[in-house]
Order: sequence, then C-alpha cells, then structure tokens
Amino acid sequence: MQQLYAALTDLVLPEADPVTPLPRLPALERLLAGARRRPASPDWRRWALGTAGLEAPAGDLPIGRTLARRHALDAAPDVTWFVATPVHLVASLTRVHFHGDGALDLPPAAAAELAQRFASDWDDPTLALLPAGGTLLLRVAGCWQVESQDPALHAGLQFGPALPTGADAGRLTRLMTELQTWLHADPPHAADGRALNGLWLWGSGRGELSGTGRWPTLAGDADPFLAALAGEAATQADARLECWSLAALARGRRDFAAADRTWFEPLAAALARGRLARAELYLAGYRYQLSPLQRLRVWRQPRPWWELGS
Repeated sequence: MQQLYAALTDLVLPEADPVTPLPRLPALERLLAGARRRPASPDWRRWALGTAGLEAPAGDLPIGRTLARRHALDAAPDVTWFVATPVHLVASLTRVHFHGDGALDLPPAAAAELAQRFASDWDDPTLALLPAGGTLLLRVAGCWQVESQDPALHAGLQFGPALPTGADAGRLTRLMTELQTWLHADPPHAADGRALNGLWLWGSGRGELSGTGRWPTLAGDADPFLAALAGEAATQADARLECWSLAALARGRRDFAAADRTWFEPLAAALARGRLARAELYLAGYRYQLSPLQRLRVWRQPRPWWELGS
C-alpha cells in the first residue's frame, strides 16, 4: 500500500464576513474529524520539503534561483532572482486585495511577449524579465535582503500582511509599484480574459537546502520548484506527493463542490478500502494525518472547514 502526501495549496481561511455564507466541504470535513492534527509551516512548500527530508533556512525559499538554474539562466552569486507572478489587484474604497485566485494563468506566448516588451521598454541592464517554463522570473543586480510571500497564500485577502519585509523591502515595493504603472497603459490578459495589472515578486531566497532529498513521486501538475528539486534526487517508490489547487478547478463557488468530488471523496474511499496505508494532508498551516482506522472515530463531529485553525 502507498502513502499519500497532498497539499491544498490555495485554501485560504477567509476573513470574517457575517453576511456571506460559505460553502461547506462535507467529504473533507468528515476526513478531518477523525484525523490527527499537527501544526506546520505557513508555507506549504516547506512542508513539502519535509516530506523529502529537506530543510530550508529561514526567510524566502530559493525558488527563483532554483528555477533559474534549472533553465540554465544566469545564477551568478551577485544577482537576485524573483518569481514574477502575474496578479490582478482589486481596489475598493477601504482595501486592496488579490483576486480570489491569487495568480493569473498567463499563456506561454503572452508571457514571452511580455518579457520581450519589458526588455524594450525598460532598457535597464540591471533588470531582466525572463520566462522559465511556465514561470516568469525577474533578475535584479545585487544581493537583495528581502522577504515576500506567494500571492496564492493571500488570495482574496488584503495584501497588507503579504507586503515585503527586510532591509530592501522599500526597494522591492517601489519596483512592484513601477511595474504596475508600466502595465497600466497596455495590460496583457490572462487565459480567462482578466487584465494583468501587477507582477508580484517573491521567492528570492539564496540559502541552500540541507538534508539528502528522497522525494515522493510527484503526481499531476507538480509545483515547478518542487519538480526541479525532485528531478535531481532519489525517489520514494511507495509514496506520492500531490499538489491540489482550487484555482485549477471550476471557478467561483463551485470550486468547493468540485474539490470534494475530485479529491476528498476518492481519498476517503481509498482509505476505507485499504488502498492507502496512510495519508497526510496539508491545509492552511496544519498537517492532518489519516489512516484507514480514522473512519472509526465516529464520535468526532465534523466542523466547518473555515474553523480549521480554531
């Protein structure tokens, strides 16, 4: 029997809203009622590294640098690599927040065109916007000391807590503001037609990972950073790692029904029939350990998914 590690990468606990009712995830909630809960890193990628026996230093993960190296781009020590995630920022009278999906799906041709346009318009030898597979990277000269978070971790929420911190936070914030101004005149559009009005810069860590990586088999559309690391390491034949994204399912409120049907009902069935020896789910800063016996804990009543951290 196999082990399953699965991360729901963009399940964000909502901000308080006494008016709008939230949809339930019945299959997930039944699973979690019998699970053993443990705290985990707020960044699901750090949890994923742990499944492979790896540990990252404090601060940003070296996502930009890892992807640059993977795609044979300049990984010199005197430059900093950021992931440049296309986002749609929504402004109201009282707040600014990321669109509910956190990031936009920019077609590869549009990403390549945007990189070429950046080179022409900015004409700055200290900056370069480059495609690396399905990810845009921004290379800046110098060793920037800054921390910035993945926008998917703040989808639909005010982005105040996601603002950069560190010695170069002001420089990074100004650069992202300049990018917004540049995009305003002629914004590219995502696959769903929404305009890209910002590039959120994050993942600029420079530290090396420690440990000897032995990765679970990556299933489906794996995160590019994890795939780059797993491609250089041994694998665990009896385990697999899956990354589940609500944004990849049907959009809007139907995401939740699709998540239950696509992921959690089959997981419950696999555990009940003994096809999985154990499973571990990462959700919103916690890891939930499941086994075939968990279904027998019928005295534990399911709770709404948005009460996961309470």
